[in-house]
This record gives sequence, C-alpha cells and structure tokens, in this order.
Amino acid sequence: MIRIIGIGSPFGDDRVGWRVVELLRDRLPAEVDLVALDRPGAALINWMEGVHWLILIDALSSGAAPGSLIRIDPGNLEHESRLSSHDLALSGTLRLAKSLGCLPSRIDIYGIELGDCQATTLSDAAALSAIQLTSSIADEVAQYLA
Repeated sequence: MIRIIGIGSPFGDDRVGWRVVELLRDRLPAEVDLVALDRPGAALINWMEGVHWLILIDALSSGAAPGSLIRIDPGNLEHESRLSSHDLALSGTLRLAKSLGCLPSRIDIYGIELGDCQATTLSDAAALSAIQLTSSIADEVAQYLA
C-alpha cells in the first residue's frame, strides 16, 4: 500500500501538508491512501502498518525562504532539527517503528518552509510550493503504479 500523509495544524502555512493531500485527491487513484493528520507525534506509527511506501509532507522552519521545498533523506534525520514546525521528533518515531517491525520499506519526506503561521490561510509562497509538490508526487506515484 502507498500512503501519503500531510502533517500539520489549522494555522497558516503549517497546514501546507494538508493542502498537498487535498490537491492529490483529484490526481491519484483510489488505491493510494491519503491522510491529513494534526500533529501526530509517535502516533504516526499507527499509520505505518501494512504500508510499503510512505510519503510524509510537513511544514518546517529552517531559515530558508518561505515556500522553499526540501526533500529530506530519512537516513539523515538524526542530524536534522528543523524537520517540523511542531517538534514531531520524526527520527525517534521512525526508530521506534523499525524496532516494532512496521517501518515501511520506502519513506519519502518533504518539507515546505513556513512563512506566516498567524494567518488563517496559506501564504502565496506555501500555496505555490504545495501545487509544485503535488505535481511532483502525482507524477512519481503514477510512474510507480504504471
């Protein structure tokens, strides 16, 4: 199973992962599971069972320009401290999933740099990056399923 999870919260650019999932709904076949989660923390492990390809999308704060798109190598998570806008502690969650035997064989992680978290909608930069990432993920999944 392929599962794509947008991680976020209802605050401004922090909802960018949710936006990518919304946009993917019209672009991917029903066999791809699309989920939007509100700051799941270690409960993310519950969404890994039976998944062979997991794609995670979250907002991050690294100091890059708002809307910057960063693909993160899961193997480098130990050295990353900017992976989430809400301290997901993703490296620890993935280590725990591995020890429990439920870590997917493929994991892709994407971060979109935060701009404004005080607004009720996405900034223009985050909205544009969400569209770009949606297109990239849809193309990659379509190639994989072909």
